[in-house]
Amino acid sequence: MKIGPWLRLFRLPNLPTAPGDALAGAALLLGAFPETFSDGLVPALTAGGAVFFLYLFGLADNDVVGAKDDAVNAPERPIPSGALSLTAVKAARAVCLVLAFVLGLSVGHLPRFWTLMALMLVVCIFAYNRNKNPLLMGCCRGLSLLAGGGALVPDELTTRVPIVMQPGQPGLTLLVAEGALVLAAVGWALYVAAVTKLSEGEERASEGLGNRRYLLGLAAFSPLAALVPIVVYRLMLPEPRISPILILLPIFGCLWTFTAWCAAVAPLWQAHGPELRRAAVGRTVGALLNLQLGFMLVAPDRAFLLLALALWFAARVIRRLAPGIGGS
Repeated sequence: MKIGPWLRLFRLPNLPTAPGDALAGAALLLGAFPETFSDGLVPALTAGGAVFFLYLFGLADNDVVGAKDDAVNAPERPIPSGALSLTAVKAARAVCLVLAFVLGLSVGHLPRFWTLMALMLVVCIFAYNRNKNPLLMGCCRGLSLLAGGGALVPDELTTRVPIVMQPGQPGLTLLVAEGALVLAAVGWALYVAAVTKLSEGEERASEGLGNRRYLLGLAAFSPLAALVPIVVYRLMLPEPRISPILILLPIFGCLWTFTAWCAAVAPLWQAHGPELRRAAVGRTVGALLNLQLGFMLVAPDRAFLLLALALWFAARVIRRLAPGIGGS
């Protein structure tokens, strides 16, 4: 069995970004609310692995649904080129979906909130692959982040409804944490929607995009909205403590992402062909890893640092060793 067509099907250069959304969501809670959320490495890794398989499921489903269109617009893709059969890709799609939920549910660490986010993610994947709305693709990535954060929220905490809410009280902490996660997920969705918008029509020659190509990239800063409720809440605590890392690293990640976006789209100011557009889209997808790293590194557990370095290194090695496999 040739591995090359499968690597093209699953868009190898983008794979290091697949588990990073869930890991970033978990790291945000661990770094912002260390008193409430601790020992979150195992559920974070489990959620990241499950989201990774759901990402593979979505890619396989995308090529199955778009096989007829790809025969016209992208005949080099694995199915229309004959490198992979439609039956084989459908089987791979089913295996990835099963593996995602087996991993998530068999370990026993993931609560109902994670399960709900994962099911919503599957629905969004189905909807995007059949509708191609950029916001739906953004929602897929945002729900991946929510699944990672949700993996740390135990069921008993979600069912506890306090009569009086005070700073430091578990019920209020959970509300703030969920609010921050939602804002981060919205920011993720906006950035990925911008990437998806940039990819529209990538299979054909296009007119120059002008300065608007940079404006789309400003969505990279939207996840910073998640820091607002966190900072306000921590200032309300009897002993206010805000780590500079919690603020500076996400800002750095967003700035790094926007810088990478600008570098990627700079050549698109004038009329260009499919190859140039696809290269720009691939780089902006890869820039999502910068955003993930900025949030992953706020976790106090050093294991997240090692995970961030591993994902960053994997992305660089793949780009260098497999330049012929596109990420778009």
